[in-house]
Amino acid sequence: MKFFKCLIVLLMCFAFAVGCGGSSEESTEEATANIIEETETVSENETDAETTGEDAAAESVLTEETSSAQEGSSGEKVNEEIMEKAESGAKQTNSQAAANADKPAETTAPEGTRIVATSASICDITDRLGLSLVGVPETTVSAIASRYDGVTTVGTPMSPDMEIITSLNPTDVLTPDTLEGDLKIQYDNIGVNSTFLNLRSIKGLYDSVKLIGDKYGKSEEADAIVAEYNEFMASYSSKHSGENPKVLVLMGLPGSYLVATQNSYAGSLVELAGGENVFHDDTKDFLTVNTEEMLAKDPDVIIRTAHGLPKEALEMFEKEFSENDIWKHFRAVQEGRVYDVDYMLFGMSATFDYPQALADLEPMLFP
Repeated sequence: MKFFKCLIVLLMCFAFAVGCGGSSEESTEEATANIIEETETVSENETDAETTGEDAAAESVLTEETSSAQEGSSGEKVNEEIMEKAESGAKQTNSQAAANADKPAETTAPEGTRIVATSASICDITDRLGLSLVGVPETTVSAIASRYDGVTTVGTPMSPDMEIITSLNPTDVLTPDTLEGDLKIQYDNIGVNSTFLNLRSIKGLYDSVKLIGDKYGKSEEADAIVAEYNEFMASYSSKHSGENPKVLVLMGLPGSYLVATQNSYAGSLVELAGGENVFHDDTKDFLTVNTEEMLAKDPDVIIRTAHGLPKEALEMFEKEFSENDIWKHFRAVQEGRVYDVDYMLFGMSATFDYPQALADLEPMLFP
């Protein structure tokens, strides 16, 4: 754990430098949240660690007593399944829906274009469009579509290797917009064009599909994908009405956690599924909140997901919820309504698997 604490401190220093040196007035906390996007390591605002000591330990999984008390709940089974997945270490496709979808067999792009994608979620988009790439990210959790077997890897999503990218002579580098504050200046410094895509919501995902499709001669394919989304939303939007359960969404990191607002992908899924995210913010995707503030919100349900190193994050959750007495006072804990959800479905970036994520949420929110 000392290693992770050191690593978190280093990332915080980097986030602070970005927040001070960038053109935006983004706070250190916001810069930290940006670094979290698609990272293979961990990051968190350790500057709050002393004032939120209980939270900085933050790790949550129900105690055996709470799990066994769940009547008609799959909480214990879900927890076990998610932990087994994390312990397996096996890579999985970032989106099963993208892997199974009909898509062009041939990989093409307009003549003269050389495109690099720096996240697995973006590779899912280009895969569905049948778009060729000259560079893809190196990931430890999500597998890249087989269409891109043998394509040069350009480093991790959070920290792509600028030397490798330069060597590929790209005409465009596609990156999640949550990393724009960190990477835009680096792309500019090596003289490459970049496009930042909003993958923080389902709508942003499909807007990105349309943007890329129109830009690279794949408009017909993009329109067909967007039509699927419109059809799904038309049937789903009226599914739940009336009272909305209040939900606390926690994003676990090794050694810490953040609260996911409605602006984050995981937080937006909860609201789309019919829940009310108890923490809202006009601009931020993630917040550092102490447990007393969380308790005051009195959530009906607590949803926990993980990012970066899921096994360590889930173990952290287990330790926090079993050792920090304050969780015993949460009504959601007392009633056994705390759930670990699949981190492959509830990550940092939107994926085409959102229908499955919503289906998983439904029995948790509406038992």
